[in-house]
Amino acid sequence: MNKIYIRKVYENNKYTISFGTEEDVKDWKAEEKEWIEQDFSVADDSIELLCELKNNNLGEVLQKINEEIKNGKTI
Repeated sequence: MNKIYIRKVYENNKYTISFGTEEDVKDWKAEEKEWIEQDFSVADDSIELLCELKNNNLGEVLQKINEEIKNGKTI
């Protein structure tokens, strides 16, 4: 079972959205730590579990990703 995460980073007056696995979360947290050390704000950034990929629910996973992309355009 794979977990799919969503990352939202606020920069240049807009959000950048990306998706990844637990391995990506490790990289994202390391990058966030670097930004904090450089005195960049990460207050509006987030990493959240979006859904789990299991038992042929790929359609559900893709639907959640597409919803996030659609909703992200209005942020």
